[in-house]
Amino acid sequence: MGGGKIVLDWESSYSSPTLPDTICLNVYVENSGSMNGYMCNGSNLKDAVYDYVSDLKKNTTTCDLFYINSQIIPCEESLDNYIKNLTPSSFAKAGGNLKDTDLRSIFKLIMDKHEANTVSVFVSDCILDIPQSATDFFGNCQVSVKNTFNEAIEKYPDLGVEIIKLQSKFDGWWFCGKNKQMLNGVKRPYYIWLIGDKNILAMLNKKVPVTRIIGGIDDYCAYSTSQPISFDIDNKRFAVNHSDKINVEVLADLRPSLQEESLLENIYQYSTENPLQTKVLSVRSISKTESRYSHVINLELSSPQTLKIASITLSYPEMAQWVKLSNDSTGIYDNSIDKTTGIQYLIQGVADAYRNHYNFGTIAFNLKNK
Repeated sequence: MGGGKIVLDWESSYSSPTLPDTICLNVYVENSGSMNGYMCNGSNLKDAVYDYVSDLKKNTTTCDLFYINSQIIPCEESLDNYIKNLTPSSFAKAGGNLKDTDLRSIFKLIMDKHEANTVSVFVSDCILDIPQSATDFFGNCQVSVKNTFNEAIEKYPDLGVEIIKLQSKFDGWWFCGKNKQMLNGVKRPYYIWLIGDKNILAMLNKKVPVTRIIGGIDDYCAYSTSQPISFDIDNKRFAVNHSDKINVEVLADLRPSLQEESLLENIYQYSTENPLQTKVLSVRSISKTESRYSHVINLELSSPQTLKIASITLSYPEMAQWVKLSNDSTGIYDNSIDKTTGIQYLIQGVADAYRNHYNFGTIAFNLKNK
């Protein structure tokens, strides 16, 4: 077939995200007894939190430090001293309920204090302390977290959540409910959560990539509310040759999705309304830091003369595979030496709150014969 010319037509959709004049960083470190083992000499947690929060602080207006368990406990020290003094004795001195941590109430405390210009950073081992009957307990935790984030999204429609899994040296008692085990020189997982306006988080991710946290990270997942994707196309006129196909390079800003690079570059995360005529060939990041767009999406359009509209939608999974692999549901140490009791239910609660947002956004443009 072939022959003819095609003109692409779209409405310019780019709008520079409006960031607040002040960005407040609130850092919460859980000071329950199960966190004491991370406060040992040579702790990777201390180095990673110090490194990451230091860089976040450079790009925010204020930085307030807290301990958290059954209550929020302000810490008036400098960041240097805050990290240096992360010890079991400082945890005990700070107070609160050090024994029975309820992560359901912790997330509610954080979100009740959260504001539109706040970035909340929460550091915890995220172990759910299992009571005698675990089945109902896990479900209750999941629903509680879902309700907390449902309320937060209703209040802050641009709210995003990032969850980073890391490993640290651990010397001390491991606790889960009534079970405990003394450990020495092992590695244990812990988590850093970032909660805030997705445009603020996108800006911070650009300036302070989580992949550069000292010591490296194990895994990452994120949730973000849906929005129209800002995009542009440099070339709008195409000659259709004998192959009856045209290649269109779309410049898109995918940063507010908060998804990791491997997901954004995975062509299978993109769906099309007409897969027989619209195919995503590749997605690659734009290295120029001054670019308003983050990625180039290479599309192949077949029989473009008969295609009125081309559209692609970016989706992210309900649950990252690593979350289930990291989860333990027994609360018995032998089953969870490198896992976290209940982490799947905490993150599933967040996922449930974002259920209407897994399709992050769509890019669409018209095709006209000339």
